[in-house]
Amino acid sequence: MAVNDLRSRLDALARNFRWVWDPPTQDVFRLIEPRAWEAAHDPVRLVRSAPDDRLAQLAADELFTHRLAAAEEGLARYLSGTHGEPRVAYFCMEHGIAPQLRVYAGGLGMLAGCIEKTASDLGVPMVAVGLMYRWWFRQRLDNGWQQEEWQHQDPADSGLERCPQRVQVDLAGEPVTVAIWRARIGRVNLYLLDTDLAENPEHLRAVTDRLYGGDREHRLRQELVLGVGGVRALRALGYAPTVFHANEGHAGFLGLERIRELVAAGTPLAGAVDAVRATTVFTTHTAVPAGFDLFDRYLMQRYHAGRGVELDWLMDLGHFPTQRPDEPFNMAVLCARLSANINAVSRLHREVTEERVLGPLWPGRAAPVRYVTNGVHPRTWTPRRMAELFERYVGAGWDYAGEHAWEGVWHIPDERLWAVRQRQRAELVDWVRDHLGYPVLDPAALTVVVARRAAEYKEPDLLVSMPHRLAALTGDPDRPVCLLVAGLAHPHDGGGKERIRRIVAYSADAAVGSRVVYLPGYDMRIAQRLLAGADVWLNHPRRGDEACGTSFMKAVYCGGQVVTTADGGADELIVDGDNGWIVGDRTPGAHREVMADNVFRILEREVVPRFYDRDPDGVPRAWLYGVKRSLATLAWQVSSGVMMRGYGRLYRDAERAAGSGRRLPAAA
Repeated sequence: MAVNDLRSRLDALARNFRWVWDPPTQDVFRLIEPRAWEAAHDPVRLVRSAPDDRLAQLAADELFTHRLAAAEEGLARYLSGTHGEPRVAYFCMEHGIAPQLRVYAGGLGMLAGCIEKTASDLGVPMVAVGLMYRWWFRQRLDNGWQQEEWQHQDPADSGLERCPQRVQVDLAGEPVTVAIWRARIGRVNLYLLDTDLAENPEHLRAVTDRLYGGDREHRLRQELVLGVGGVRALRALGYAPTVFHANEGHAGFLGLERIRELVAAGTPLAGAVDAVRATTVFTTHTAVPAGFDLFDRYLMQRYHAGRGVELDWLMDLGHFPTQRPDEPFNMAVLCARLSANINAVSRLHREVTEERVLGPLWPGRAAPVRYVTNGVHPRTWTPRRMAELFERYVGAGWDYAGEHAWEGVWHIPDERLWAVRQRQRAELVDWVRDHLGYPVLDPAALTVVVARRAAEYKEPDLLVSMPHRLAALTGDPDRPVCLLVAGLAHPHDGGGKERIRRIVAYSADAAVGSRVVYLPGYDMRIAQRLLAGADVWLNHPRRGDEACGTSFMKAVYCGGQVVTTADGGADELIVDGDNGWIVGDRTPGAHREVMADNVFRILEREVVPRFYDRDPDGVPRAWLYGVKRSLATLAWQVSSGVMMRGYGRLYRDAERAAGSGRRLPAAA
């Protein structure tokens, strides 16, 4: 095989993101240059930078060419199951597909990636839309204070293909040209919109420069490009979806663009609104009203002049019934008013949404808000050794298997499960030491991980708020505990940055030794490493402030155990002392000191004794029982397949409403 032919075949394999959850394809890339692969998991750059002489060696290697052919055949078989033209258009501000495609910031993006991968696996006819951000930040610490080092990314280097089509969006009287990039996520196409074009003025080229950057006007421009430009991009690409899914309020302008289309085609305004409402799904992820995007009236007037609608009518769409006309426009309210199918992302979040977030839209009656509890894409987040155990003891379709199949985990020999867990922890410790450049942690010690976005309500520094109790745990010579903390603060979140500074200051104390570590640079790949090695995944947001939270779900597939507040999805899934531990009771607003005391009591009285209680063979039988109990009761429930079935019901309801043409009750 010629070197150029091999490079071309490898590049084609790298440009479908199915490699993210397909180990045989990953093995092909690993064989090119193992160290480079482990460092970045970036196949496009790996293939491009591979020397000709190395590719010549591989082209002559029969085992390698056999594996390459098998990976290509596997992808071809996978793609052959495509189920017709996409009928669902999924819009989101961020998408967590792969570590090197930096169009994600946190949980919203990770969820979008899980939904898109699951739609691909299960044949849900979906197409997705987002923005192509050219800049992302790498976290650096300066005396414990987070600094942002902005890094540029080229879409072509990130595995994307440029589409020939372009669309235009009017932004306050200025037309901006929007390019379209395609990411192939198995059988689902994700289209990312990009304004960084030479023909656009500099200030409009910057619309898609970075995620959640800039001022309110910059955000408004981004959301107009996503909503209005996204609908136009789908039309230009030849798609005609029946159902539009707005994943959070950022995508709300898609509804206004669809209304404009229908009115331009001759549909009366009221009929256009009804048609759009009937076929729109809106998922809210926000648990506090302050989390929604608000835009002042003067901005809405500037950016919607000439769109053929009266300003007061438009502002009413973004207002609660009791608001004054001059109050800010609320994107979540817009989505709720233009969606007949609204869902929260956990059972508790549905209650919170009705009580304190969107309930005022339906005065005097129950809010028509359902819930679909979030899930995670199992094969993206499960370490290979755990996946191999699941293949053998749960079955080949373990990722979407039901409750009965997961009973198979009870047949995993304790010795095998313990060996896998020990290996994963040791690999994490080795990697952290290599990453930081000095010896930290202990590969044999109970390892507790706190790794979330560093927002104040998530309480990332809760354990260091009681330094003496933490020191007693980490300094125990017989039953030591290691604490590993990671997470990024939003660039403008001074409170989150202060929480990081406190953790770093504590970990720098010589008396602490090397058993408390703050790990900078948190991203998707680091999250996978932390999840794989954590014995305990610690999750303690203030109750009622977390819409769902999915990191604890990922920890389940990795063989970790969960200690969490009863918030979000954990409230309905974790049974205290059975498949995890619940911090405190279910009273919202628990005092910080009370929460910290509850966490320490669980660690001191339950977790540490159970982990270090070993039989004569050195195996912690009671601990492993807890791991298996967690897998048997949770793995089948937190799979994104369960979540997708919930969304499937919403999509079918929207399709039926579109087909019947029936009118649906609106908000007040």
